[in-house]
Amino acid sequence: MDRHALRYLRWLGATMLAAAAAVALMVLLVDPYGLYGWVDVAGFNRVKAPLARYQNEIKLARALRLRPQVVLVGNSRVEAGFDPDGPALRGANAINLGIAGTGTPTAIGQLRYLAAHGIRPRRVIAGLDVVDAMTPRPIVSARAPVLRIPWPGRWWQLDALLSAASLRDTLWTVALQRDADGAMATPRGFNPLRQYGSAARLEGYAAIFRQRAQENARKLAARSGGGLDVPAVRAEVRALLDAAAQGNPAVRVDLLVYPYHAQLLAMFEAAGLWRRFEAWKAVLREEVAAARLRHPRARIVLADFGAYGPWQCEPIPAEGSGAMTTWYWEAGHFKAALGEVLLARLDDTADRAHDATAGRAACVARQPGLFIDAARLVARAGR
Repeated sequence: MDRHALRYLRWLGATMLAAAAAVALMVLLVDPYGLYGWVDVAGFNRVKAPLARYQNEIKLARALRLRPQVVLVGNSRVEAGFDPDGPALRGANAINLGIAGTGTPTAIGQLRYLAAHGIRPRRVIAGLDVVDAMTPRPIVSARAPVLRIPWPGRWWQLDALLSAASLRDTLWTVALQRDADGAMATPRGFNPLRQYGSAARLEGYAAIFRQRAQENARKLAARSGGGLDVPAVRAEVRALLDAAAQGNPAVRVDLLVYPYHAQLLAMFEAAGLWRRFEAWKAVLREEVAAARLRHPRARIVLADFGAYGPWQCEPIPAEGSGAMTTWYWEAGHFKAALGEVLLARLDDTADRAHDATAGRAACVARQPGLFIDAARLVARAGR
């Protein structure tokens, strides 16, 4: 190799190293994933974008740094419904590990991961979703339970520090500081769904409810002839409770049946899923009772918010109305305002009694059109 070629290669290598170092330094300073904490300046990097990749890994890495005393796990309903910095949990060193589109196995993996790293929270709040347990086909009785636990690897850390995607997210984070309507998430894992607020102002809540209702109708109609995966539910709930209480005997565990909006509950009925919904709750109660025997010092509670009540029956604003909702973004996702109410009720067992039959009757009387529309949507989706 002649001298000129060697000099060119050295120059090229040095340039590439300098560019890589510059990218890594930008990522470290802006910290788009909230991993490093070198700089925290309002207007520069304090607001973070919602995680679009390595969600589990990054949330767990944050948990290792924060060493939380209260851990919330579940899917997007938890992620968007409970604010660790809200009034009920402020100062409790809470973290929201909820991840959209995930099921109980992810929550189990998260709790096991924290335990393996010596983190034993004094309280675990876990959301459970019946839709995950309903299958589109009847269950074969001999079916073996499926329990897959994803486990975070290590290679993502390099990619999160030094890649085109991390540079893109760095620039996005800087731009987000000046976008009041941009999607964001807090360092403790809460996603306030700001983009929903923007859409509601532009299109109205009726449009958001309608779009999600059509999606839910298709999903539920596809499950109308299926079954309930009882072995999998038992295995997952048992593993979840054991992951929370094993080696952490005095932990408080709140299992939470999500407060689906009445529109979604009415769709359960219309799709013929209500009996399976109740059977699923019965399995949860049995597993909670069994877990109390395995972990006698732990306080394990099942909080059932999956029934018609004043919040669940919040009216959906009419088409063209600019009215705002208080409790729900749409039928499947409640706002942090309702999350605060639920957390308060978890602490007040005397206030939890609820007559589900009377609640439904009151809801039907108040909003008969909601039930008619839900039935129509499910029927149309099932054709």
